[in-house]
Amino acid sequence: MTELWLVRHGQTEYNVQDRVQGMANSALTPAGRAGAAALGRGFKQAGVTFDAAFSSDLARAQDTAQLALAAAGQASLPLTLDAGLREENYGKYEGQLTNDFAQSLFGLPDFKAALLAHELNLAQIADATYAANADQTPNRAEDNGMVQRRFDAALRTLTVGQTGRLLVVTHGTVTLMWLNYIGFDTRGQEMLHNTSVTRVAYADGIFTVHDFDDDTYLTLGKEA
Repeated sequence: MTELWLVRHGQTEYNVQDRVQGMANSALTPAGRAGAAALGRGFKQAGVTFDAAFSSDLARAQDTAQLALAAAGQASLPLTLDAGLREENYGKYEGQLTNDFAQSLFGLPDFKAALLAHELNLAQIADATYAANADQTPNRAEDNGMVQRRFDAALRTLTVGQTGRLLVVTHGTVTLMWLNYIGFDTRGQEMLHNTSVTRVAYADGIFTVHDFDDDTYLTLGKEA
């Protein structure tokens, strides 16, 4: 059996500014870097070690992975970058304030409030974003199905020849959309916490979720 420890990257400048992030690069904040290091310390405190490490090739995920591995005492573990682990592509809306994005596409004034009130879900947002990018040549945005299939293929590919525990540092929205794709009940949660862990077992082509949006290791590392 193989375990995938899916980690959302640390807090970024775009997170703080409430901007659409997607595939745009946004640097970790000092708090984001501290959180990544705390996560690694938490792994070390809990005796968690990894047999292989993977990351989205976006800077915020790479930096989170490297900081966590260093703090966990596994800085020498090679980090494999994979574009298939990237966040959803929002096309022309990347970098835009999330409230402006919600107003433009849905006529809603507050993006986070709309998510929390379940006025919007991630599938609707992705599909509407893709449609609204139809005036772009090429249209680089992704709809819900495109995001889910891309991420699922990336995870299945990286497990080939791998056993044991794999660190996979990626992004929040794409992880949630994929969890919906494999039939896991996220109970309407539309955001993952920065540096949270979602632990997934993989055997015989089947993914089984054991922990979801878990901050145990982050908390343990902060207390160390």
